[in-house]
Amino acid sequence: MASIKEIANACNVSPTAVSRILSHDPSLSVSSAVRSRVEEEARRVGYRTPRQKRSERTFTISLALSPFDKPGFEDRLVEKYREIAGMGYDIQLYNPNQKSDGIIAIGEFSRDEVKDFESTSGNLLMINNLGTSYSHDSIMMDYAQSEEMVVKMFLDKGIRRAGYIGGTYDRANLKIGQNRARQFESLLKKYDMYDPSCFSVSAMRQESGYKSIMSIRDLPPAFIFGDPDSAKGALKALKERQADVLSVTYVNFFAEDAESTYALLIFPSDILKTALKLLVEKITGERKQSYSIYAPSALIEITP
Repeated sequence: MASIKEIANACNVSPTAVSRILSHDPSLSVSSAVRSRVEEEARRVGYRTPRQKRSERTFTISLALSPFDKPGFEDRLVEKYREIAGMGYDIQLYNPNQKSDGIIAIGEFSRDEVKDFESTSGNLLMINNLGTSYSHDSIMMDYAQSEEMVVKMFLDKGIRRAGYIGGTYDRANLKIGQNRARQFESLLKKYDMYDPSCFSVSAMRQESGYKSIMSIRDLPPAFIFGDPDSAKGALKALKERQADVLSVTYVNFFAEDAESTYALLIFPSDILKTALKLLVEKITGERKQSYSIYAPSALIEITP
């Protein structure tokens, strides 16, 4: 297949002009005759742009997920990613015995685990993996800024006291939910909004959230819920107590799990789309330079 340079020589234009014409760059100013000549030559020699190549094949993408949520989220995330990706992508859970075009690894992984990924696919994108080398694209979610965003929203609304109801879950030698509870405790203290009587961390269950709310004598005007399960129980108790409070639920991927006023969505769909786009650029050779992106999570208002 001919190259852009060969098409440029045949049409007596620069390779850059050929690239921009075939990419349909609206900012390029060329005559319709030149544009037609380049497009006709590209068709004659069978040249296809990287975008055209992507649209003509199916990419097999594996999701490698560290255990940072309760069991069952993995299959849900695969289904969600399939909806986000659309046609042309085969999204599957990572299997070390299966080759794939690329791997999106979400969470923290050891160097040995990263080496295993590299042995399965030459194209790897890491999300929230500290210490990743620059040989791979990476996206880091700014947890600290995202969580502070919640507290500042309370302040903007004139709220000066807020509670926290959340749970922890033991999985793979990790206590899921513990770090977010500590972070929110620190933030509430930082902004002088902390009240120990309405700060509760127990099990990641609906019953725990319900009991925590029922045990608070003087309810604050706002709550942060550390997980959807605790939130459901807490919201049920608030309804029974006829308490009108502002609330935010911390969710990783599924904003639909939040029944509160707001959801703090740690991994928004736009981030998942960006990860896929970056990975495909590497797979097709459209880009060789690796990127590192730093992004906040999304604070989403839940409409009834």
